[in-house]
Amino acid sequence: MKKYIGYLVACILIVFIGIFSFNIFLRTYFNEEYYTIPNLQGLTISQAQGIQNINKLHFVVAGEDYSELPKGEIFKQSPTPDKVVKADRTLKVWISKGQNDFIIPDLRNKNLIDATAFLQAHGVKINKTTYVASNLPYNTILATSPAAGENIEKTKGISLLLSNTNSAGTIEVPDTIGFTVEEATNELVSKGLIIGNVTEKFVPDLEPGIVIETTNIRKTVPAGTTIDIVISI
Repeated sequence: MKKYIGYLVACILIVFIGIFSFNIFLRTYFNEEYYTIPNLQGLTISQAQGIQNINKLHFVVAGEDYSELPKGEIFKQSPTPDKVVKADRTLKVWISKGQNDFIIPDLRNKNLIDATAFLQAHGVKINKTTYVASNLPYNTILATSPAAGENIEKTKGISLLLSNTNSAGTIEVPDTIGFTVEEATNELVSKGLIIGNVTEKFVPDLEPGIVIETTNIRKTVPAGTTIDIVISI
């Protein structure tokens, strides 16, 4: 009887040791330690790295882009929040560069160097600079395209019309009727003219955004003259 009990105890111990060893094996080789992904959106990198047990994951900054969140905050992550993953899983995050929208200020009469520093500080690129004769000092901004007050995407950038010499030249205003407002703006600015008021007017059977009227068509005017445009709606 005692011998039977001894065998039984030995078998139980063997089974217990086997289960215990198997669990250790699974944890060691199959990494059964799981972790719930926290929501990092709206946090800075330092705040995210301060979250308890975040070091169980392999934290990687995957890139930067514009978003609705302020500059420097995490706006996207992968895996998504609340997903359960194994420890040491790579957690990728993307950092916000701030909003892409930008309202163009009135940069007229400002020096190119000062304006460039201002635009770069706000993440706005300069697409093209065009020089025309003007009475204003060299590198003075005469106009921007798009014009002041318009809302643009920073990544699309703006173009600048700049003063070139101290003697004003003259320009024949091109006929831009039938152009889109963007095409007309580019054409007029490239000639050294400034875009003034852009008003709207309903025209039956004409798609929106087409130029139907401009001032001083085919007239010879000084460089830097303001041209008003009427477009269809």
